[in-house]
Amino acid sequence: MATPMFDLVKTLTEIPGPIGQEERVHEWCAKHWSGFAEQVEISPVGNVVARVGGSGPRLIVLAHGDELALMVKSISENGLLHVWPAWRDSRGKPPHWYSPVNQPVVVVAENGPVDGQLCYASGHVIGGASDKESFIWDDWFVDLGYSSREKVEGLGIHPGTRLVVNPPTRRLGETIVGKAMDNRAALSIATSVGERAEAAKLNYELWIGSTVQEENGLLGASSIAEVAHFDAAINLDVGLCGEVPGTKNENHPSKLGGGPIIVHQDASVHYSHRMSMALVEAGAAAGLPVQQAIFQNYGSDGAELIRRGIETVLLTFPTRYTHSPNEMVVERDLVQCVDLILAFLEREPLPPRWPVS
Repeated sequence: MATPMFDLVKTLTEIPGPIGQEERVHEWCAKHWSGFAEQVEISPVGNVVARVGGSGPRLIVLAHGDELALMVKSISENGLLHVWPAWRDSRGKPPHWYSPVNQPVVVVAENGPVDGQLCYASGHVIGGASDKESFIWDDWFVDLGYSSREKVEGLGIHPGTRLVVNPPTRRLGETIVGKAMDNRAALSIATSVGERAEAAKLNYELWIGSTVQEENGLLGASSIAEVAHFDAAINLDVGLCGEVPGTKNENHPSKLGGGPIIVHQDASVHYSHRMSMALVEAGAAAGLPVQQAIFQNYGSDGAELIRRGIETVLLTFPTRYTHSPNEMVVERDLVQCVDLILAFLEREPLPPRWPVS
């Protein structure tokens, strides 16, 4: 069943937006946001921001546009693409939490997108001779169905070309499943906030935005403060759930379908306590379910915003199977994140931390 939020999620997750090549995602944002925002800007590094309206302290609701990706490091004589991660690799092999092999991919070639399949030598050709405990990057390759390097190069593919997994986004029972919920579902939330916000009701000057290269060290977020002086930020990202085999509920007690998650601390930073609790209070006043958590082995653009002097809270939506081709969210959680942000923006702003003379 089509709904405004599902349509946003499906549209945004299915746009290829690999690390360092987020243009298609952010150009969609700039065009769509121009329909309701007072000002839209794409910065020199590719971040996109929009001033929606309202008056008061300047606050940005921020997501990121990139998704995990692989890059072509070489092309074999028979047309196979040998790949390498598009993020910083400190292990020399795929981490155990990243396993997109045997998935369809789209190669972001210079002459247009090209479909392929991420493969490894499998089945009878391996047989019982291999007792490897884990993959190395050289085990994976992309098969485009062509028989020569010349044919592949003629498609505009070369070392440095990026590719992303490419399953369709679909409904599955009560959930939505697909790739790049991290962080296009967050971008859907930010877009919905901009669409639904009524400037006359806002007690903040509302901006929305999306950064580049979050998955490569939070690089885009480090220059957000150069766009405008932001007093505060609500950073959006995936939330972690510990309710499936291989996890521990005591480490990740949040539930899929349990409502927005406010994160007090992650592996990089402690988020604004007073903003976090103000969001909790806004949720309670609006009758919205709110979960609270701390996340380890996790980081977000919020750390860079705080380094740049922007008071920041991290608001997440429950997500299963993060950094996989089958990331899973519940539409109700996404809509409730929008409801919570709007409820917060319509409350009296937090006072300055020190009296202003």
